[in-house]
Amino acid sequence: MRLSPAAEAIPRSGIRAMAALAEGREGLLHLEYGEPGFFAPEAVRRAGAQAVLEERIVYTPTDGPADLKREIARKLERVNRVRVDADQVFVTHGGVGALYASLASVLGPSDRILMPDPGWPNVLGQVYTLGAEPLFYPLPAEAGFQPEPESWPVDERTRAVLINNPSNPTGAQFDRGMLERIAAFARQHDLWVISDEVYDQVYFGERPVSMLEVYPEGTLACFSFSKTYAMTGWRLGYAVLQPGMREWTTKIVESCYSSSSMVAQRAAMAALTEVGDDEIQRMVESYRATRDRACAILAQAGRQRYVPEGAFYLMMPAPRGVSSESFCRLLLERKSLVAVPGSTFGRRAEHEVRLSLAAGEDAVAEGVGRILELTQELETGANRLGT
Repeated sequence: MRLSPAAEAIPRSGIRAMAALAEGREGLLHLEYGEPGFFAPEAVRRAGAQAVLEERIVYTPTDGPADLKREIARKLERVNRVRVDADQVFVTHGGVGALYASLASVLGPSDRILMPDPGWPNVLGQVYTLGAEPLFYPLPAEAGFQPEPESWPVDERTRAVLINNPSNPTGAQFDRGMLERIAAFARQHDLWVISDEVYDQVYFGERPVSMLEVYPEGTLACFSFSKTYAMTGWRLGYAVLQPGMREWTTKIVESCYSSSSMVAQRAAMAALTEVGDDEIQRMVESYRATRDRACAILAQAGRQRYVPEGAFYLMMPAPRGVSSESFCRLLLERKSLVAVPGSTFGRRAEHEVRLSLAAGEDAVAEGVGRILELTQELETGANRLGT
């Protein structure tokens, strides 16, 4: 019996593949997962526990409860500086659920979508599941992982553009000027923009501008509670849809998981109403300190290429002539370090390695040191062999 061609086309996550290789081994340094090294704030945990103990946990509206949607709309105005009606907010099973709901609302079989290379790989699987086709646009390392939207490929089958700002895996951030160029391109070609903004509150300089600010008529924006509030396991996110899209998207989500978790919804409400900016900033400052220390080590070694501006990731080059997958396997075997091969994120990152800065300052500093050490060993060995 034949299995789904769409499932066959979906690549395995290189992040989870490396984690699987490391499973059961002791004494490893883990820098593969983009997972905050903090507990969720106490108010969040208390609200979730209280819901379990004191409430009957039931199905909720497919797009989320009205009070939570209103609170999210207030957050969008306060933090992201965009005004939307609460009916445009669609609460989902994680940020990945927001992405799928958005993609499925605008893409059909044989439609095409422009996607970043390198980019977060899970979205690619969603595109294949929908029977759509990716068209990749480059984010060159030598340009600080910034795009050139005027040169993007487009044809009559192209329906949408995906952006991720700040970026996983690079930590790069698009400023307002770049977003305006992307908006101009989208308007010219009548394209939707799916804007992945799950790291909207994890930044180290200028506040990330939401695509909703510069292209309000054509943007579907996706957010998550996972990164800002260290709530990865709670699995709650939300999309901001265009007016009139809610019933369309509801049909899609109903067929996938009916509704998101009521327990997570209660916790999210506490995150929005009880967790202060100081708690969020404390976590962000930890990521900033880790980034700064990692970049200082790279600068001292003459290997620094760019400084991540947001999210909590850093891309480092693999040694000359060594693929990222081979290098990460060597890091595991020789240096007891778990990192993610850049090939996971696209062809442009074939000779890159991604580190998660969320693991903590000392762990990341040690990890960068081990990568530089193995790089020197391999490049010195290659030079001795004359290759």
